[in-house]
Amino acid sequence: MVIGKGKVVGLVLGTIVVPAVVAGSVFAAVNKSIKLSKADTFSVVLNNSLQPTLDNTGAGTLLDNKGVTWEYYHAEDYASGHVSLDNGGYFGVSASSAFGYTHISNIEIEFSAGSDGELWLLQSIDGTTWCEAELLKASDDDSSTSASSVLANDWRYVRFFFDYDTNNDSIDIDSVTIQYACYGESASEDVDCAHVENVIQKSDTLTYDEATVFSPLTSDSSRAITFTKSGTGATNMIIGFGKTYTVGQIQHKKVEFDIKGNVNYGKTMQLMKDTTGVTSSIDSSKHSAYKCTNISDDWYHIEVPVSTLISTISGYDTQDIPAKNVESKEINAVKINAGGCTIDNLKLTTIPCASGFYNNGTSFNSGSVYWVKASWVGILRGCTMSFDVPIAEQVTSADPKLKNGSPFYIKGLSSGTVVVTLNITCGYDKRVVTLSNTITIN
Repeated sequence: MVIGKGKVVGLVLGTIVVPAVVAGSVFAAVNKSIKLSKADTFSVVLNNSLQPTLDNTGAGTLLDNKGVTWEYYHAEDYASGHVSLDNGGYFGVSASSAFGYTHISNIEIEFSAGSDGELWLLQSIDGTTWCEAELLKASDDDSSTSASSVLANDWRYVRFFFDYDTNNDSIDIDSVTIQYACYGESASEDVDCAHVENVIQKSDTLTYDEATVFSPLTSDSSRAITFTKSGTGATNMIIGFGKTYTVGQIQHKKVEFDIKGNVNYGKTMQLMKDTTGVTSSIDSSKHSAYKCTNISDDWYHIEVPVSTLISTISGYDTQDIPAKNVESKEINAVKINAGGCTIDNLKLTTIPCASGFYNNGTSFNSGSVYWVKASWVGILRGCTMSFDVPIAEQVTSADPKLKNGSPFYIKGLSSGTVVVTLNITCGYDKRVVTLSNTITIN
């Protein structure tokens, strides 16, 4: 979502309760989707009456009137507002604040900026590892508009990061208002959806309960779900995210979770609206975009980019056209085929992960085009391809048959086998991810 110059940006981060659903014949519905309502919210305001003390490098800190420490980098004093940010500058809740702001429910920011630059809202569990929540102002936008988001809900650490491409413009931050609630479990549990009250549906072969073991990846993890299998048959579960997103809001994110159990068979994942599938399903035994990393003691970390499950940018001529209004389709849950297991730390993030492919087959006919289905995490900025032999070429954005600007199409020039190497630029930090695949042209 693009935000323009000199406008109040209201980021509405309310929680939406996922209701219980009546089951079909395969799944058994459960009625544990009850969330406690939030307490009355509090607010903190950063403006020209509460400013940081900066050194000559633009670094500094601020202890606000709620006792939370903010840190500043590449910043300048701004008499009319809170602070100005230069290229690569940021300010946000410091990792030295042990609790941050619990259950953020709304953020409003007023700012003024030139046309060349990007203002990002970042989020973190610990104030150390950051990932993007939303692009608030794009580098090519100078219009006045507003936006709402659920994408930083419940994250205790937030940061505003500014970057520009060509001009030396700074961005003036007039004020920031954060509404929050004084309750929570821990920094990781507040954003973890792997809680028993979020189970929407499960196979008849499964029962579930509060877990007694937790992922070794998170030191403060205290809640998880254990599924126990009895008999034979399907072993699927649908777990809600606790709020409803649109495809457009999460298309650059990934689904990640930790699992304890047997992963030596094809596991699947699909995004849902209640018990209805919204996206395609991906299979761990067929697609390298399903990432499974061994942690320890039979625990594994699973990562599946949303870009592997649904596309908003595909389409060449009459093929691969996304469904109508695909970006407005709603998603509030994930369906996982995992058998008897324990699931912990389920969330949607843009923390970088390795890319992979999700094509069903790796061949196509000469003279036609082929969609190289590569995954990514973080806003997609572009992709360049190279080929070890000149029997294929990348379809450029100037091709009039390219429908939605996807950089992932190639055209076959002659028959043979070719190794295509992709350099994908993505994320607020413009990182480059490189991966290769061997393709046969018939």
